[in-house]
Amino acid sequence: MNNRFAKLEARMEALVEGTFARLFAGRVHPRDVVVQLTRALEDSALRGAPALRYAVRLNPADAQALLGEQPRLAEALAGELVTIARAASITLPAIPEVFILPDAALKLRHVAITADAEGAADPGFTQGMTPPTPGEPVAPPAAFLILEGERTVPLTQPVVSIGRRLDNHIILDDSRISRAHAQLRLRFGRYVIYDLGSTGGTFVNDQRVQECVLRPGDVISLAGVSVIYGEEETELQTPNPKSQAPTLSTPDVLVSPSEWT
Repeated sequence: MNNRFAKLEARMEALVEGTFARLFAGRVHPRDVVVQLTRALEDSALRGAPALRYAVRLNPADAQALLGEQPRLAEALAGELVTIARAASITLPAIPEVFILPDAALKLRHVAITADAEGAADPGFTQGMTPPTPGEPVAPPAAFLILEGERTVPLTQPVVSIGRRLDNHIILDDSRISRAHAQLRLRFGRYVIYDLGSTGGTFVNDQRVQECVLRPGDVISLAGVSVIYGEEETELQTPNPKSQAPTLSTPDVLVSPSEWT
């Protein structure tokens, strides 16, 4: 596993078990907050600039209770975002701002976090902030999916959605597949698959997963629909004589063309 990826995962687990468990005191699962904050940060960085404003939306009862117990909750989350950014080798030009917002549409113990990539923090927050030094960029793998044992779809985007709905990047027209079933995200040079709360579940090599770092040759089952993950060999990879990546072919109607341009 990529060292930077492993470092971030280890830091996330430490936050789940430590700071975030204390801050949210059983009201909201700390892992949900850590994962969503990290994804929002990574997604904004992939778009060209890490966000400096984050909205943490909670059920009004949860928001009121948490702010009553932790009146400086937003400030604490902003500090942890700096820590996460440092672990991810993402440079923040200023200390981020976090806003705790009540949202009646959310159920109790649920959280939704969004980032504003265009927003800017108050200039007063920039004093004394030393941005972390970014590491060397990690090249994405020349990855692809093999669908139905014969159709090959190259992965060229940092985020790829899979499901039955027509606005997915990869559309699988099978009644077993949920409308928004799974998502692939590029993180530190590796694709990670996330189940999006699908009905039939997401499995990798017969093990049900919520998220999983993919390796060449992994067999993904989306509610019983098999997909194989592969990567082309490059000069930086050690050839494996036991496996040979297939030649990429032009994907057909399973891919939404507007999403790949």
